[in-house]
Amino acid sequence: MRISLLQQIPRFAYNGINSLPDLDYLKKQSELTLEDTFRMLDEAGKRNSDLAVTIEGINMHLHWADMRWRYPDVYEGLDGPTVRKFREKAKEWHMHIVAGLYLTIEGKTYNCAVLIDDSGEIIGIHRKVHLPAGEEYQLTHGNQIEVFETKLGILGLQVCWDMQFPETARIQALKGADLLVLPTWGWENIYGLCRAYENSVYIAAAMGIGPNSSLPESCDPSCVVDNMGRIIAAGDREHAEVITCDVDIHKEPDPQYGSENFIKSASMRMTRFSQRRPGCYELLDKPLDETPLYQRYDWKDL
Repeated sequence: MRISLLQQIPRFAYNGINSLPDLDYLKKQSELTLEDTFRMLDEAGKRNSDLAVTIEGINMHLHWADMRWRYPDVYEGLDGPTVRKFREKAKEWHMHIVAGLYLTIEGKTYNCAVLIDDSGEIIGIHRKVHLPAGEEYQLTHGNQIEVFETKLGILGLQVCWDMQFPETARIQALKGADLLVLPTWGWENIYGLCRAYENSVYIAAAMGIGPNSSLPESCDPSCVVDNMGRIIAAGDREHAEVITCDVDIHKEPDPQYGSENFIKSASMRMTRFSQRRPGCYELLDKPLDETPLYQRYDWKDL
């Protein structure tokens, strides 16, 4: 399959505290960002992409610290014009799209990854499960870690901070995911390559570039990672661009460490998962306050 990542520089840029532009200005900036997105989708379509991935919150225009408006009063829903335009582009170019969008659903606003198939139908919505400090002021947590069957393969959707938690990728891998797709503003190779390697899955991460046209030192550019944790293709640190590469997400990872001499498995994914011992992982499904770690910190002010 051919994957295109839309590494973008959004027009959104204010801190929500000392800088407080009016809503009309912010909406205009969002419209300009989306125009850039749709031009980049056209480029991905011209490259005969099977899947195009945007960055996180491509329609975001309110800073999470800006409490002048309620998100549900500002952000549209699944039936709004932005989602309709993404559906039209998917149908026009006969390609799947994963769009990172802020959407209001049943009166609550979520940070979503929306999966649209090549006929323009919405076939999956992931609501960001893990919200970092600040986002929970206006956004609602998702509560599901899903995978979705497509003609391309089984896709697991995540949004940004979700990838920081190994449980998210592990659950999707156990559900049979061939590819994890990640709209993000915080991709880091230090954990991202680990998630691919330890779960024997491909990852496609579309990372945003800041308004000063550079990435923070702690972050890394958009990339596609194979199921051995190796980067196949990546953007640079300073430019908006469409990164395109061809991958076979159904190719199994080769056995390692001579394991094929002892286990009848031609796949490191099969070998690794066959040797899991869930019965030994006793704390993983416990609430935080039932773990020894809980006693180490003062949690009441969080």
